[in-house]
Amino acid sequence: MKLILVFYCVLFFALACGSPEPEIQQVIDSYALPAADTYLFISDSIGIDMGDSNYVFGTISDVALTTNGNIVILDMQKPSISIFTPDGVFIRNVGRQGSGPGEFLYPAAIASRPEGGFVVSDLAGNKLINYDSNYEYLSEQTGFYHSPPLAFVAIEGMEIIALKSVQEETEDRISMGFVVGRWTMEDPNPSVTYYSSLSRFNPDDMHSNEDNAVLFAASVNGIVFTSRISPDVSSFTSWSRDGEELFTSVDESFQPERRTQEDINAEREQIDRRMSSQGLSASAIGWEPNPDKFAINGMYVDGMDRLWVSKGTAQTPCFDVYDLSGVYLFSAALDAGLRSKDWITRIMQDKFICFDRNPEDYPRVFIGDLPGMYP
Repeated sequence: MKLILVFYCVLFFALACGSPEPEIQQVIDSYALPAADTYLFISDSIGIDMGDSNYVFGTISDVALTTNGNIVILDMQKPSISIFTPDGVFIRNVGRQGSGPGEFLYPAAIASRPEGGFVVSDLAGNKLINYDSNYEYLSEQTGFYHSPPLAFVAIEGMEIIALKSVQEETEDRISMGFVVGRWTMEDPNPSVTYYSSLSRFNPDDMHSNEDNAVLFAASVNGIVFTSRISPDVSSFTSWSRDGEELFTSVDESFQPERRTQEDINAEREQIDRRMSSQGLSASAIGWEPNPDKFAINGMYVDGMDRLWVSKGTAQTPCFDVYDLSGVYLFSAALDAGLRSKDWITRIMQDKFICFDRNPEDYPRVFIGDLPGMYP
């Protein structure tokens, strides 16, 4: 079961954080710049190659932005949380390796709370860890079946909207998949389910469960968006906080695209590294990357109640932006050169924050401002 659990976690991160190739719209000095209504520009970065250990990172697994604008960086390798001012000045480290209160073994995701503080998911420790607005340990939530949520958004009322891998076992079969739901801090089971998809697990065909994978986003007041990860359809569905389906938006202009062999090889190497870090072998379980590009590879809601949908067919970060009722507003692309093609870009409040889990040089985060309501 441990092999299956780790594989499913790796599968989600591979699907949601891939780096597909683009349709090149404009070329400037060999830089593939997608056409967009507005562009995002980096204003600052945090991280150095060597020197002050507070600015040297191991493996950045996630980032967050607190309600007062402080930047929170979750380092899986150290493991610890580093907190910086909006200007990039180091404040303090939080947490350390271990299995005790406030400690973690494999921290994978972090989200700030509207009330202040943040919550961390420790996959190996099978728990969520809560910190208060002073960044002090507050509490832990345990009891999750197999694993805690893989990713989540903290909403009003000390609850989270989260994605979790799920597994059901009978005498003759194992079914696996994903669920998106709303969790309180007292119950390891979701109080509301927005999306759920399971299918029979076939150890001879690891892609048999790939269709269950899903992306999600949520506003702080609990409006939820889900999108099944697909190479064929670009769509998302909106849900009320209580689980009522509001609408589905489909991009009728989307055209499926194939990936390059270079990109497929890069993903295979990435999966091998992640599996090897867990003492496993991707080749032993017959993993092969999907040859098609995914239509959508990320969704986020900013502080101005706009849904940012990341285009899976763009080489560098590129978004379609909607209001929360599904009305299209504008397109936006990150103007940072080809170095950004492997970056993970988080949209939060009035900022965007980018990082690379496997950088060619050294780990750091890049920060910039989002455009106004209608750029």
